[in-house]
Amino acid sequence: MLLGEPNRTDFDLAFRCFGIPVRVHPGFWAIAAILSLPAGREPLPVLGFALAIFLSILIHEMGHALAFRKCGIQSHVVLYHFGGLAVPDSVSNYVGYGRQYSSGSKIFVTAMGPGVQMLSAILLILLLRGMGKTDGFLTGIVGIPAAWTADPVGSLQNLRDVNGAVLPCYDIQQFPKPSHAVLGLADKNNDELITRLELMNYEVELEGMAKFAEPIWKTVEDKTPRLFVPREMLDHFSGTYFGILDRADRGPDKLILWEDVVRGHLRTIRVQNEFLSIFCFGFIQIGLFWAVMNLIPVYPLDGGQIARELFVLSRVPDGVSKSLMLSIVCGALAGLIGLRLNMMFIAIMFFFLAYSSYQMLQRMHGRYF
Repeated sequence: MLLGEPNRTDFDLAFRCFGIPVRVHPGFWAIAAILSLPAGREPLPVLGFALAIFLSILIHEMGHALAFRKCGIQSHVVLYHFGGLAVPDSVSNYVGYGRQYSSGSKIFVTAMGPGVQMLSAILLILLLRGMGKTDGFLTGIVGIPAAWTADPVGSLQNLRDVNGAVLPCYDIQQFPKPSHAVLGLADKNNDELITRLELMNYEVELEGMAKFAEPIWKTVEDKTPRLFVPREMLDHFSGTYFGILDRADRGPDKLILWEDVVRGHLRTIRVQNEFLSIFCFGFIQIGLFWAVMNLIPVYPLDGGQIARELFVLSRVPDGVSKSLMLSIVCGALAGLIGLRLNMMFIAIMFFFLAYSSYQMLQRMHGRYF
């Protein structure tokens, strides 16, 4: 929920959802298109990501609107260039409910937006997991270990999470015994597992002390060393992986390019339809990221409104002013984090909201400028 309701235009898309009027401003489609461009150059992935944005934000605002209805307040939904709004149809009704529309009710209405949005993303994750598919977001982008989320990415043996990155990993016992002593030098944490990172760090030592590295690191046509895996290391794979190994085994040397193994595995667990794959990825990304971002205590985001009502409920002296001070600090910090992560849209938005909170605080104290 950001800023005020935009004026109506001749290009608005209007419809009803569960009996609640919904209006989509043209500015929403423009921003959705811009945010969807990184999904690919082809129109289909862009449309898939844009549809994910539309549905996720619509669900968010419908959560607010349905909560309003639960409190006896009629409202309508507007999607526009800064996200969406659930707007009470009558301001007098909105502010005139007195005790019936208490701070607790306001928190309920505000929390329902990000709540149902996150719930919808989680339900899609569970659906994909039930189908043996991956969303590609939690483990691939966020870096959560696959075992924590039951993501099929983690079902490929010899993949381990190392400092937030999923890396190929080899059991020392799978190598010939003469190599064990040399491999032990690379095994820094003594877990008897060798990661690609450890191999890279100890490549010089390995090459100097034994010939183990020669069948693993090969120079290909582009003169870049590539990581290969002995075929016998992967013979314990079964089912689908046999086909992966057959496609990845490129020659009589019994060495398989590890990238081919991982790529083949990912092809089996991703949604095959490109449009649906991008849609699922975008819906989960927006559903989790946008909902969490909305809970940052920056006014007028949902988190800022919840913080304000919590200050009021706790009877803190001058609670609204303190909530605005919190909004200024959190907005500035979020903006700095956005700059650090090179997320310019997020940075500009939070700096703008922090400044807006500062202006509101000044007006509350009778300072106009």
